[in-house]
Amino acid sequence: MRQLLDAGDRVEAYDAVPASADTPGPVRVENLLDPRTVDATWRGADAVVHLANHATSYGLDGRMVFTENVTMNYHVLERARLGGVPRFIFASSVQAMRVERFSHDDQPSQVRELPLSGALPATPTNPYALSKALGEEQLRYFVGCHGITGIAFRFPALFPQPRPRGITEVVPQVPLDEAFAWLTYADAARAVGQALRRPLTGYRCYLPASARPWLDWPLERIRERYFPNVPVAGDGPLRALVDLSQLAEELDWRPQDD
Repeated sequence: MRQLLDAGDRVEAYDAVPASADTPGPVRVENLLDPRTVDATWRGADAVVHLANHATSYGLDGRMVFTENVTMNYHVLERARLGGVPRFIFASSVQAMRVERFSHDDQPSQVRELPLSGALPATPTNPYALSKALGEEQLRYFVGCHGITGIAFRFPALFPQPRPRGITEVVPQVPLDEAFAWLTYADAARAVGQALRRPLTGYRCYLPASARPWLDWPLERIRERYFPNVPVAGDGPLRALVDLSQLAEELDWRPQDD
């Protein structure tokens, strides 16, 4: 909200709870699970940025997380369609394409290839990840059937500040097949801002991440230790764990908080 308002945009925000003291603008309280929300369309809006999902299924009822996320996604997409909104941005997750492989496991990686990117197929392995993978498919449906522009961001772990350098140890419960990807809130917001303004059409899926992994090892050492069975795309050695070239080319976006 802050970045969009600073750029001179008019922002109409919605949440399940009232705004906090540091929220930069008003927030309307609304239950996106209520089918009656579809009746109030966003006619005249240039875009919808949909971030309103349960953020995890850990410690929660997986059935509830899955069902409510998919329901919210459809209500918001249908509401945007009825309002003639031409562009829709959806917050997906890196979990949509990684397997539940943690640092204490010796099982081989299930990543299709390195570097990771938004072009890799979804391979969800928990209810939250499944809801995000289906959210991408829901967005594809509205793009294909209703002609909107749809952008999905498979966000990795998000942090208020850049990850410190010098992290040389992997602790248990680290999701290895996320390839040590991370991003700051500010860089995530900048990616959304670029997606709102660039001349895009159709469906796009991106994985925005810092240019450096949070594990402070040489790339080849990371690959040999955690991804020895994973093929490397293209010719030559592995140059990054996440491919940011499509983001640079299509959104003119590069992470600033490295």
